[in-house]
Amino acid sequence: MLKIKAFTVLESLVALTIVSFLTISLSGSVNQIFSRVQESLFFLSFENLYRDTQKLSAIKQEDSELWLTGRTIRSTSGQLTLPETVELTTPMMLTFDQAGGNSSLKKLIFQTPDKEVRYQLYLGNGNFKKTETSRLHSP
Repeated sequence: MLKIKAFTVLESLVALTIVSFLTISLSGSVNQIFSRVQESLFFLSFENLYRDTQKLSAIKQEDSELWLTGRTIRSTSGQLTLPETVELTTPMMLTFDQAGGNSSLKKLIFQTPDKEVRYQLYLGNGNFKKTETSRLHSP
C-alpha cells in the first residue's frame, strides 16, 4: 500500500499565517518607499514647473503667474497635483515679470508626514533656496 504524505490542517494554517505575516509586513514598507519616491518626484516636477513658468515669462516678454491652491499647482506651462502625503500650508499666487523675475520674498511651505520642505524665493532674479527640515521628534 502506498502512503501519501500531505500537510495537516494545522500545518497548513501555520504556513499560511507565516506567509500572510511576511506579506503584510513587506507591503507596509513597500508603500512607504513608494510614497517617498512619489514625494521626491513631485518636488522635482514642481521645481521644473516653476522654472518653466519663469523661462516662458522671459521668452514671451510678458507677466506669467503660478497658482498654488489646495491640491493643485498650475500655470500657463502646465499643472501638477499634490500627492496625498504632501500638503501646501498656504495657497498663493506667484507672478513673474517680463524678465522672469519674481517680485516677492514669499516662502512656499510643503509638509509631508516626516519632513517640511521650504522654498524661499529671492527678490528680482526669481531663484529660490530649498531647505528640508525633519518633522520627526525624538523623545
